[in-house]
Amino acid sequence: MSYAAPSGEAFAKSDTNAAKPAKAAKAVTSVTACKADETPTASLKGIEHFADFSTPIRNLPDCAIATRLYDAARQVWEEGYCQPFIRDLRSGGLSRSRFTFYMLQDYLYLNDYAKVHALILSKTDDEEVAEHMVGILSAIAKERSSVHEVYARQYGIGADEIRSARQSAFARAYTSNILAIAYSRPVLDILVAVLPCAWVYADYGTRISLETGDALAANPYRTWVDMYSSEEFWQSSVWLLQTIDRLAAGISDVGMDRLIDVFVTGVEHEYMFWNSAYDMQLSWKPGWERHEAEGSMR
Repeated sequence: MSYAAPSGEAFAKSDTNAAKPAKAAKAVTSVTACKADETPTASLKGIEHFADFSTPIRNLPDCAIATRLYDAARQVWEEGYCQPFIRDLRSGGLSRSRFTFYMLQDYLYLNDYAKVHALILSKTDDEEVAEHMVGILSAIAKERSSVHEVYARQYGIGADEIRSARQSAFARAYTSNILAIAYSRPVLDILVAVLPCAWVYADYGTRISLETGDALAANPYRTWVDMYSSEEFWQSSVWLLQTIDRLAAGISDVGMDRLIDVFVTGVEHEYMFWNSAYDMQLSWKPGWERHEAEGSMR
């Protein structure tokens, strides 16, 4: 799911085709991508895992809690990067029908996503958090108002497809979980619940950009990669991590375990969101067989 940065709308940002900086293009020689025959946890050469908070183009300021969160979710995080949806998106070979399924689920996610941030705004007494939530809600509103035009122009997704879309069981499990947390838990827990949406995407987008380098120019999903590898999007993750670290100061071991459980569950939901998109699965039965029979797998 896309995390809307407060300074701009996600799909408006993805509508740029400016060339990537030269350093990103050169970095491809020092990065090894997941390949189909590799184990999902294969390490990336030349690029540190986010547990160390350092890559050739990213640097997270000191943030102790982030290390604990990433380490707890490391397995599903790394296997998520090597799953078929991300692999095919990275190569440019992802079928348009699968990407359309994913984008429509992402659009439906925004409804509940906005409610979660509105609940944070209603609960917080922290001025910085309140100001940031106002910016995010504004960005979501702008994104939703322009979604028909942008989807049609960028991805060929028509208005009828958007209107008739329904949420998959996996997406509903994800949003139901974060909504339950938003209604029943304190602000800190809610921020941790939405963190995977920002942080995982920033990591994956950055890795794809580094690994593909100049070849990204020919990738049909370049605008998606450009958005999630951007400095603006990365800063949305930095803000969340720093704010969570600040609010969690002095937290008990029991409280920390609670936050870790929330975070790992969110990363697992991100994995299932992409996996269900690859299988085009709305409910208990994968939908790719039906689409293949109808000749719509392209």
